Amino acid sequence: MKYETQIFIKRIIKYLPFYYVYKRKLLSDFSLKFLKKSLTEAVRNVPYYNKYIDRLNSISLNDFPVLRKRDIIGHEEEFISKKCLKCFMHKVKTGGSTGQSLQLYYSIKTLIKKDVVSDYAFSLIGENLNVAILRGNKPKNGEYYEVVAKKTILLSSYLLSDNMLDDYLSLLKSRKIECIHAYPSSLSILARLIKKRYNTADIPTLKGILTSSEIFSREDKALVREVFPNVKIIDYYSHNELACCALSIDEGYYKFFNNYGYVEFIETGEVLSNGNRIAEIVATSIMNSGMPFIRYGTDDFVELDSGGNVVSIIGRASDFVVNAGNEVVPCIIHTRYESKKNVIAFQFYQEKVGELIYRVVVNKSFSNYEAEMLEEDLKNCFKGMVCKVVVVDQIEKTRAGKQMRLIQKLNVRNYL
Repeated sequence: MKYETQIFIKRIIKYLPFYYVYKRKLLSDFSLKFLKKSLTEAVRNVPYYNKYIDRLNSISLNDFPVLRKRDIIGHEEEFISKKCLKCFMHKVKTGGSTGQSLQLYYSIKTLIKKDVVSDYAFSLIGENLNVAILRGNKPKNGEYYEVVAKKTILLSSYLLSDNMLDDYLSLLKSRKIECIHAYPSSLSILARLIKKRYNTADIPTLKGILTSSEIFSREDKALVREVFPNVKIIDYYSHNELACCALSIDEGYYKFFNNYGYVEFIETGEVLSNGNRIAEIVATSIMNSGMPFIRYGTDDFVELDSGGNVVSIIGRASDFVVNAGNEVVPCIIHTRYESKKNVIAFQFYQEKVGELIYRVVVNKSFSNYEAEMLEEDLKNCFKGMVCKVVVVDQIEKTRAGKQMRLIQKLNVRNYL
């Protein structure tokens, strides 16, 4: 099985001396020598960057323009280091959630390094944990969970519903689960169901929750904190291009690991009502020497406070909306508890400039009054926009089981 194989490989990797050497390097203070070495190695060994060879002795980060996904597509093999044999590299295709899909190649060393940060994130909760995975898993033969290892179980995010809630909670208790590894959207649905029925979760053995692979909004973090008041919440940010990664513990700032990938925050000029600024993550590979990217524009955006701290990761360019004045604004909403107390799941949808639809899956107690309150909340957050609340039976998930926060049909970059 897929997860059994992954777990077995992870256990073997931890016996390799190289694994611990890299872990120490990753967690140590950032060193400019690592960045300099990465630039030099890329110019020497990566065909795409060979054009900078004449400047090798004095090369600096500012010599490189920002690289975009469109610059890479169709030229992926030009980014493979000549030190790596393509036939021995692991091939991965990105999901194409932005409408563009990349073909990526990982060396064996890169695959080992890739697991170091996620392993470190789990270690912040504890070692040798009983883990429940609540991600894009589909049940087999009508079963809603499947045991794949002695201390790991799979729960299906597809079957997560009001009817299944007590079965899921009973399973988490009987298996003495210590850590839930979830998509933020799946965790949010679970938290809303628990909040409605029991107010808080009663899972005595639960120590922590690790989220990854989606944007975890501050609003949803606050909800999860209410429902799981005594557990550690860790959000792990990364992407398939392996140019950068970060962790946030509880409601703390996001810490980027610059020995994994050096990060620049390029400000957009957008300022939020609280005075915080919006910036794009531009990252340079250090860890991924097999297929490195220099100054890669991730299309992921962060919220920076006055001290330059990363308060939250907002998401991709597709997580922004275009208001009636043709201005691009982040898709951030602050609602009253009363507005969403009977909402199980939600999704934004934009097809026209200045119009925003808020799709909601609700329980039987949801009323027209709550729909009116939600529309009022939306209009207060997206001033000047036409905002509508639409009740739907379900919100479609991607093939990987993710629930997209915003379906954006407009090309946002045309309005920047």
